[in-house]
Amino acid sequence: MQKLNITEARKAFMKLSDKTEGTQIIAVTKRNKEVMAVMSWDLYEGLLETMEILGDPELMGDIKQGMEEIKSGKTYSIEESRRRLGL
Repeated sequence: MQKLNITEARKAFMKLSDKTEGTQIIAVTKRNKEVMAVMSWDLYEGLLETMEILGDPELMGDIKQGMEEIKSGKTYSIEESRRRLGL
């Protein structure tokens, strides 16, 4: 993770979006302490969505159940899934 002090970040503000493509995060520091993170909007949205999923007990239960079913071999082929869904 790249680090910039707050003065450097202020000077480079207009170019920071070029440096945060993909999953790159820039830590901005003030007096050698990390005070904020700069990241792409896509990464930010992905993190929010992940936090929503992790914070939903019902959805997490469904995910865990699905993973257990996969481990135990309770799966369907694509063809069988389409047939069951009427596609």
